Amino acid sequence: MLGEKSVELLINRQDGIYIDGTLGGGGHAALILRKLDSGGNLWAFDKDENSIRHCRIKFEEELNKKPPRLVLFNCGFEEAFEQPALAGNFSGLLLDLGVSSMQLDTDSRGLSYRVNSSLDMRFGGSGISAEDLLNSLSEEQIYHILRNYGEEPRSRAIARTIVTRRKLSRIRTTFELREIVESCVPKPQQIRTLSRVFQAFRIAVNRELEVLEYSLREAIKMLSPGGRIVVISYHSLEDRIVKHIFKEHAIKKGTVDVSNTVPKLKLLTTKPIVPDDEEIGINPRSRSAKLRAAEKV
Repeated sequence: MLGEKSVELLINRQDGIYIDGTLGGGGHAALILRKLDSGGNLWAFDKDENSIRHCRIKFEEELNKKPPRLVLFNCGFEEAFEQPALAGNFSGLLLDLGVSSMQLDTDSRGLSYRVNSSLDMRFGGSGISAEDLLNSLSEEQIYHILRNYGEEPRSRAIARTIVTRRKLSRIRTTFELREIVESCVPKPQQIRTLSRVFQAFRIAVNRELEVLEYSLREAIKMLSPGGRIVVISYHSLEDRIVKHIFKEHAIKKGTVDVSNTVPKLKLLTTKPIVPDDEEIGINPRSRSAKLRAAEKV
């Protein structure tokens, strides 16, 4: 399973400080804590208040230890790299990108086209919502979001229909957006198109690609030697960023450059690890997952 494999690749010292940047339901956090000894620490981040609330209950015993090995942060993982105490002093970063199963199954923020709710899509409570974007951006801007973040072939038609429809009344709910998309797409292709459209707006609202690139570059700078970065992505654009940054900093075979001007990485996965048929059968949402890992040397 990718969860177990990601933690196996992440932990190379039991007394290190680790970051779980995407806490969610706490699945990875539980696996990490099992591998740490009393000197290890896990800093877990999530913008979603529901995730933090859930994990306060799930890890109540761990949080009540003196001192606790687990610290929960109700903010995005990019804020971890604003902590000077971590510079050169943390042993690993784990990111399981995308939307957690818990968020989808209890969705009230517009993340799923299957649930009728307000078009929010923000992981946290701040910033511009999907409703704001849909009702204020130009047709060209909406087209670029759908094309660049959703890789949607019918981006132009959908963008044009959104702008036409909002002239009648403000677009406020997921089902209103779903109705617009379905009017542009033949029925056999509607589910895939809806997935791409909702994904595109979610990525735009939360600035997911910019946050990912910034965080990876900062993590490479701040990792201690031997520290590891493990990323599970579900979108080709996310995977492309991870692949590019890892390759950019990777030690090339036969190199004699030992300068420290650019942090160096050893790739632990030359090709991404993907779920097997058994895991996909248990969790169909893992179908598009790709795991990459690297170690700072």
